[in-house]
Amino acid sequence: MATILNTHHHKIPFIHNYITQPMLLLQFRGIQEIHTMDIQHPVNLIQMSLGLNPYQPAPIQPTSVPAAMSYPNVMPTAPHYPGQPSVAPTQPYVGGGSPVEWIPTTPRDAASLSNKAIIAGYEGYDRSPLWVIRARYEGDLIPGKLAIKHHAAYVPWGGNENAVQNIEVCCAPPERVRWVECRDGVIPPNAVVGGNTSSGEPLYVGRAKEQGSLTPGKVHPSHKGMYISFAGKEIAHKIYEILCHA
Repeated sequence: MATILNTHHHKIPFIHNYITQPMLLLQFRGIQEIHTMDIQHPVNLIQMSLGLNPYQPAPIQPTSVPAAMSYPNVMPTAPHYPGQPSVAPTQPYVGGGSPVEWIPTTPRDAASLSNKAIIAGYEGYDRSPLWVIRARYEGDLIPGKLAIKHHAAYVPWGGNENAVQNIEVCCAPPERVRWVECRDGVIPPNAVVGGNTSSGEPLYVGRAKEQGSLTPGKVHPSHKGMYISFAGKEIAHKIYEILCHA
């Protein structure tokens, strides 16, 4: 004679030798059926007696690393805007003066630079272009984004997406710059310096995917990653693309 003890301390008898049907009806803790395979696996019966479901899969644990893009030498699936640089590798930049210039403006007046601004990505919800900008904030000169359609510019700092009005737009001929995939704060040769911290550490121009968008931001080498401003927050990415001289 074998028994199973439920949580109310009632013993439910059954005899193994007489189990000939494909399933056995029991009446404890709301369980109506137990297949004969449960009889062959006592662990299942113990779990069921405690109110657990032995057939329920374990929950998937979320990863700690935010998702980012991984498309070396391939343009993202998005509208192509005039002036948008290609990510295809070209010959390394060998000097002769930087092709990149930073032109002061405001989010309202920046449209006059449409023929020369570097367009790094797009908004996820309406696919409108995002330009590369930089602005001073809390003593840092920080690369960020300009949503030109919405006349709004932001830089990532202090865990937040911070709106800025006095900005500089990053401008260059499309053929003179390229995007190189990197990770963990690695800075490739000929990367474009986009700003600096108040202590003098260089900050570089990067971009990463976030919830359907491709968003420019800052690469912070000592933090071993890059940051974008998105949905009111500063979001870290370990995998990103960095703007380089072509």
